[in-house]
Amino acid sequence: MNPSICEGDPYRESTKIVWNCILKWGKENLRNYPWRDDFNNIYNLLIAEVMLHRTRADQVKPVYEFFIKKYPDFKSIANSDQEDIIKDLYPLGLIWRSSQLHKMAKEIQEKYDGIIPKDLDKIIELPGVGPYIASAMMCFAHDEKIAVLDTNIVRVISRIFGMKSGDSSRKSKKFKSVMIDLISYGEPRKFTLSFIDFAALICRPSNPRCDNCSLKDICDYYLQKI
Repeated sequence: MNPSICEGDPYRESTKIVWNCILKWGKENLRNYPWRDDFNNIYNLLIAEVMLHRTRADQVKPVYEFFIKKYPDFKSIANSDQEDIIKDLYPLGLIWRSSQLHKMAKEIQEKYDGIIPKDLDKIIELPGVGPYIASAMMCFAHDEKIAVLDTNIVRVISRIFGMKSGDSSRKSKKFKSVMIDLISYGEPRKFTLSFIDFAALICRPSNPRCDNCSLKDICDYYLQKI
């Protein structure tokens, strides 16, 4: 589907099909990660999202489990030595992330009494957070209809709807608009998690498993190949 016709009845019908198929796929295929066990534990979610930044989930899992056990709340991070945080997060790379996490914990502890604010703009302002993590927190912790766009979700949207994508597409209003249309049908948390896992397991960056995809009949990428 050409981006110029991402509107009207055919487009709305396609988005409903995408929402339904991916949500249905997710009910059977969601990956199991510890930070998905309890979405009411907002502390665990934020720690996970910081660790997952530009890092594979399977790589994050053991570090996350160790870290959460050692640092059960923001106070324990804020009271620790920054060098300890750097050492504990070293297996994940991105050393700057350790100092930002330490600063973030201190700010949440001092400014918000150890409780993560529920306001999107306030979350964005936290050290080491930014728009993506803030949006993910609002979606996963509060089930808000907020678009969560990473490179993997952009790839799937691009392929299905025939939209050109690039390095800046995560910030594109067009891609954001499509994601908002998709989550408008409901269950934003479940749908977004399903979308993330669908991108990782089916609509992969290379060698996508098109034959196992329930969306191939409406996918521009697949239809161009056959």
